[in-house]
Amino acid sequence: FKRLHSTSKFEGSGIGLAICRKIATKHGGYIFADSTPGKGSVFSIAIPKEHSPKMAAQSA
Repeated sequence: FKRLHSTSKFEGSGIGLAICRKIATKHGGYIFADSTPGKGSVFSIAIPKEHSPKMAAQSA
């Protein structure tokens, strides 16, 4: 992980979305964003309802 901007420009550690992505991918899902300039961004996570046998074996 490498922060793109200094903490003086934006608050926080900047690692939140990286953590969200890791959680989503560990559950077979993904994270995505929808952004409108001047309005803001919405970040969403999609995770399957059921784990595949491969994912179940990895989490055991």
